[in-house]
Amino acid sequence: MEQFFMRRASAVSFLLERRRSWLEKIAAATEGDVEQESGQVDSLNQLVLDVRAGRLSEFELPDSKTLAVIVTD
Repeated sequence: MEQFFMRRASAVSFLLERRRSWLEKIAAATEGDVEQESGQVDSLNQLVLDVRAGRLSEFELPDSKTLAVIVTD
């Protein structure tokens, strides 16, 4: 598992970019499981809020079990 150390602001920016990527993927989808992808966006939204508020100091992305982010202040 890869671990990345990021400052809180960088972690939030990273999550927001992943969220934007999922939203673009949903908008471009003409078929498929949009509900599952919307669930990924919801998970990312909650992660953004938790990291921004300082409730989390580390997290794994919902769509990747090989990437962990450790938040430093």
